[in-house]
Amino acid sequence: MCGGCTFQQLDYAAQLTYKQEKLKALFSHPIKPIIPCDPPFYHRNKMEYSFSQDKAGQKFLGLHMPAARGRVINIETCYLTSPWFGQTLNSVRKWWEGTDIKAFHPPSGTGTLRTLTLREGKRTGHKMAILTISSKARECLTKEQLNSFKALFKEDVSLFLVLHQATKGHATQMFEMHLQGADHICEELHIHDRVLKCKISPLSFFQPNTFQAEKLYQEALIDADGHVLDLYAGSATLGMLFAKKAARVTSVELSPYSILDAEDNLILNEIDNIDLIRGDVAELLHTLPQSELVIVDPPRSGLGVTTCSHLTTLAPKKIIYISCNPSTQADDLKHLKDYKLTSLQPVDQFPHTPHLENIALLEHL
Repeated sequence: MCGGCTFQQLDYAAQLTYKQEKLKALFSHPIKPIIPCDPPFYHRNKMEYSFSQDKAGQKFLGLHMPAARGRVINIETCYLTSPWFGQTLNSVRKWWEGTDIKAFHPPSGTGTLRTLTLREGKRTGHKMAILTISSKARECLTKEQLNSFKALFKEDVSLFLVLHQATKGHATQMFEMHLQGADHICEELHIHDRVLKCKISPLSFFQPNTFQAEKLYQEALIDADGHVLDLYAGSATLGMLFAKKAARVTSVELSPYSILDAEDNLILNEIDNIDLIRGDVAELLHTLPQSELVIVDPPRSGLGVTTCSHLTTLAPKKIIYISCNPSTQADDLKHLKDYKLTSLQPVDQFPHTPHLENIALLEHL
């Protein structure tokens, strides 16, 4: 079994029961029933597969095995994705087996191939493939190898080569090379009576389950006609939804790739009342304007004490806290002492895993 679906042996209803009970152990406030993923299969719009070789030189392209550090298992079929993912994965593995290209070996820093990332617009059908390799000159692909890789894909597939540069003592850098097709894919989010158009670039973030993201954002939407602060904004998806009624929205995001997509998304959706700021929320929050509503959607590590303190000082009337890690969310809520928790709505974004998204609505006392 690969290291992805650790709960797949459980009936889906049993998975939901388990997750609901885990939430009850974290929060004393009543929790609404989890919004299930329907259907619980073929829902993922992105997968990242790893290249690996054993000591005998046998080649593996797939997912990391559970409880086996560094080991990769070949995946032939996955029931979380459309057939295109499996077909492409097997095609690339067969191509690789016919070459003398080495997989990247992290301990030694040698080898070329790191990961294959596939993305698909579930509403649009747009497709993207990203081959990530070592940036060292001696490990780069030859022109012939690159052309044979490109030949695996139809011309309408957005195809990228990404050079991964990791130098000790320096931040990791990624360098994109556009090989064919469009330089991005588009996805749509259907929420209430709106169709939101979303640009997705190779290195930008987008929720991996399109249909559950629609449910998540639908549940998170509340009325707010003043200023809205959208923190950890990604490509400003939530900000764009709130912009319909808000006087103005300020969206803050650290990733330059997501900010660039957000700029294009505002044009695609004809939205002109959002201000985009690229930067670290923890460093910028004390400089941001007073807001009626603050939306936070932090990484798994949560907000942290300092950011919670700045939020309390900012004193918005309401906070919407969306979390992919309810454990750190529960810890953060303890530091937002001037707020009462009024609603908890979990959404199962990740069937067959222990993970889920949780929406907390807080109101100022």
